[in-house]
Amino acid sequence: MTFVFLYSPELLFGAARRCESAALSHPAGGCISVTRFPYMLCELVGIKGAINEKFEIVNLDVKPGEVLKVKGKIFDDTDRFEINIGKSSGDLGLHFNPRFDESVIVCNSRCSNNWQEEHREGHMPFSRGSEVKILIYFMGDKFQVKLPGGHELEFPNRHSYDKISYLSVKGGFRVTSFKQD
Repeated sequence: MTFVFLYSPELLFGAARRCESAALSHPAGGCISVTRFPYMLCELVGIKGAINEKFEIVNLDVKPGEVLKVKGKIFDDTDRFEINIGKSSGDLGLHFNPRFDESVIVCNSRCSNNWQEEHREGHMPFSRGSEVKILIYFMGDKFQVKLPGGHELEFPNRHSYDKISYLSVKGGFRVTSFKQD
């Protein structure tokens, strides 16, 4: 696979539409690598030192059996971050939300902007300030999330999605690489 190295949100949009590799300078500093996809649209919003960042991809083409690999750094002073996958921001098959302020991982789904019943996982394998790799397997009937330290959790595909086209990462987490296999 080819990688796009991102530094500037404005230039990323053009590079993603043209499906070209780009090495650009980002005023906030840092580097992000993202696997290139046709018609991919990405957005990185954040200011150096800010607690909230957003990484978003639309028009993904993730089918059952494929995996999304997200690497990044958890901010030192964050209370939580989230990874969302589904059809859009209002229709999510998986909302994955580690909450340091509650020592819990909350998983949920969203349908037409309405949250469903949440699942709370008491095991918290994340620590603030650490670099992590999170693997999300789309298994058709469920999502399997592999976490640091060999821990895994599963969440049902409540909406019976046969394809995932949307991913976002928000909150106290800086994405350093993303890959679809």
